[in-house]
Amino acid sequence: MNEGSVAFTEPFRPWVASLTRVNQFVVGQMEKWVGLQMDSLRAYVDLGVAQAKVAMKAVDPHSLHEFADSQFAVASFVGHRVVDDGRLLAEWSEDCCNQANRLARRNALSVLFKD
Repeated sequence: MNEGSVAFTEPFRPWVASLTRVNQFVVGQMEKWVGLQMDSLRAYVDLGVAQAKVAMKAVDPHSLHEFADSQFAVASFVGHRVVDDGRLLAEWSEDCCNQANRLARRNALSVLFKD
């Protein structure tokens, strides 16, 4: 009975191997994407907390003026960070696309020629 089930499942091995590779690829890419997003979130949250602390210290017109002046530097930092995040996301996207194409070719060859 066991030999019959092994003979029955044998033709599906290339498909199972292909699906396994695709699942591993998707999980790996999601881990990279989540890592990028968490790094960005951490940077923005840290900046927001720091800004809230500085804003709480503004108690007179002079300190409020200094706080307002410092916001130009913060805006510049945020602008550069957004550009950097966009660049990293574009690099991740391009890498993901290239790897997906390689995986699709490998899986197609594996299924068609049953290596």
